[in-house]
Amino acid sequence: MNEQRAGTLVVVGGWGVRCEMLSGLYDQWPGKVITVTLDDELMSSCDSVSDVADELLGRYPEPAVWLGWSLGAQIVMAAAQRQTGAVTAVVTSGGFPRFTVDEGWASGMPQREFEAFARGIAKDPERYWLHFLLLMINGDRHEQQARKRLKPWLEAGVPVSHASLDKGLDWLRSGDQRALWAGSTTPALHLLGEQDAVVRPWSDWQDLAGCHRARVVSGMAHWPAEQAAMECQQIIADFLDEPVGAA
Repeated sequence: MNEQRAGTLVVVGGWGVRCEMLSGLYDQWPGKVITVTLDDELMSSCDSVSDVADELLGRYPEPAVWLGWSLGAQIVMAAAQRQTGAVTAVVTSGGFPRFTVDEGWASGMPQREFEAFARGIAKDPERYWLHFLLLMINGDRHEQQARKRLKPWLEAGVPVSHASLDKGLDWLRSGDQRALWAGSTTPALHLLGEQDAVVRPWSDWQDLAGCHRARVVSGMAHWPAEQAAMECQQIIADFLDEPVGAA
């Protein structure tokens, strides 16, 4: 087995969710797993994605594979950019170099739609947070099963303060890592949901770094659940078992 798969995995969650929701991506990992939720303690002490990356590098300096979901993808990519030796490979799921539509980037969320959601969060955060979680499974090939699996997390309620939700939205609104992802020298695998209603698959983006791969997972929505999550685990294992430098 490739030594990366036998080592540590650092998993960074996304906006407004508990990292444990992503267990379908890592519950068969053969080594140590460290999960990071973007909770109030972390969000309140950081003012940017880069700040979070630096904080986590300070906490977890030993070599590991870093996996980021949604907003967490930008955090692990920022950590890899530091070239400290802590991030040996990157895996993202539902990730993006830019979240909102911009010139030259049509795969993001339309700005008007994003701002309407941000206003909704400011006015009624619990209702719009709930809307986001349901949007995460919208279109999933096995949506009924995914909805059942999501139910306990819905019932648990919003895991962070309204201030943390607002701050995370600011990062999503302004964050643009296209240059970072294009120039990255850290091997990376980007898993994209074919049915993702939050982030449209961008696997045809021409500027992605040569040592990165983008893979569209059939039938997967934004949240990797059920069979899609199992397929992701196999794709990740295959990626990490490849010889270093393999095309």
